[in-house]
Amino acid sequence: MVPVIVTALTEPAADQLTDVAELFDQYRRHHGQPVVAGQTLAWLMDHTSRMRLAVFTAHIGEDLAGLATTVALPASLRLGCSCSSAICTSCQVPGARRRGIARALVGAIRQAATAAGAIRLSVQTEPGNIAALQLYRTSGFTQVENLEILALPLQHEAT
Repeated sequence: MVPVIVTALTEPAADQLTDVAELFDQYRRHHGQPVVAGQTLAWLMDHTSRMRLAVFTAHIGEDLAGLATTVALPASLRLGCSCSSAICTSCQVPGARRRGIARALVGAIRQAATAAGAIRLSVQTEPGNIAALQLYRTSGFTQVENLEILALPLQHEAT
């Protein structure tokens, strides 16, 4: 069996992100989001060039099989940083499931966060995503107690 190779794309160029954007668009379509040609690539280029977003890719041989994005967040109470990741396993290429791609991405992100001195690594997923929850729990993640996550949608506010 061909191993899963995970790479952190540091300061990626547009040609490195083209395949990533296509796979990311598959993920977005899967979750009901509209996809406009070129929009995802532009978004990825903007956020990676500003160092707001790190991209990890997982390959099986020459094939891009999965991806993850990570952001570093200041942890003001502890005067450190934490990392938050979105691991896009539902956007793996057909036939790549159950090959350890998500686990390899989690491991690489954990190593990178540790090397960066992060005090915490967080992930989030939908409550019904049983496979992801099982992966995260068996990877050492625990549910955060006494914390409510609240969101304020801003996209429809007039500017």
